[in-house]
Amino acid sequence: MDNSNKYFHFSHEGKNVYEIVDEIISNYKSPLFAIKKIREIFPNFSLIEAKEIVIISTSEHKSLYDYQGSLLPDLEESDKLINEEENKNKDQ
Repeated sequence: MDNSNKYFHFSHEGKNVYEIVDEIISNYKSPLFAIKKIREIFPNFSLIEAKEIVIISTSEHKSLYDYQGSLLPDLEESDKLINEEENKNKDQ
């Protein structure tokens, strides 16, 4: 699912939402702050929409649904790496 075009036409001070997010991230380094600022600039966006805009802007994902679908494999991989590290430390 590709929702990136869904928000592209929203702009503020001559910048689209993705340019705004990029600017916020470059200045503040915080996706959570970017979500908050997007909601301040565009008060009609829900929290979910603001989060989706930040996810689309800062990752390879094209929707919040795709992002959430990627979390489980990432968590499983991190759990595997942690277990391997713990076993390695036990053997030393």
